[in-house]
Amino acid sequence: MEKAGIVASALESSPNGPERRRYSLAKSISITMDVAPHLFKEKAIAFNLEKRPPKGRPFAERADRALRSHDDKEKLASIADLLAEIDARIGTVEEERVGLLTVRNDLMDEAARIVAGLQDLDMRRVMFHILEEHDREVASISQSLDMREVLVKSILDALQRDIFG
Repeated sequence: MEKAGIVASALESSPNGPERRRYSLAKSISITMDVAPHLFKEKAIAFNLEKRPPKGRPFAERADRALRSHDDKEKLASIADLLAEIDARIGTVEEERVGLLTVRNDLMDEAARIVAGLQDLDMRRVMFHILEEHDREVASISQSLDMREVLVKSILDALQRDIFG
């Protein structure tokens, strides 16, 4: 993690023995991971505390006003209010995300049941790829599934004719 720039380290003395290495965060990162029977997605997004969000982003102008205040008590009160609003908004977004993931999971369970009934193994593999990756490009499916392009093309043609119409 240090090589990736996520953490920084420094040696510090210890009152009870040899020097020890102290680690601290070097970047602020949001990490999300979704795991379900038909889902595995992970995402890490770094956000820099040094830079202000671009104008037009939620809360950016109010945050700038609060941070420019010369009165520390007023500044602290504004910051506390904004933090409460931001945390409430993050909670709402997370609840919506959980709802979307629940619906996605229900849909994928039913799609998996239907796809499992397809007789052709290669067709099942291609169909699962389409459902997971939202990709219907012959070359990328061929590479991802290690299948010949001519076979992928014929499967896609059959799926277009029989399922996607």
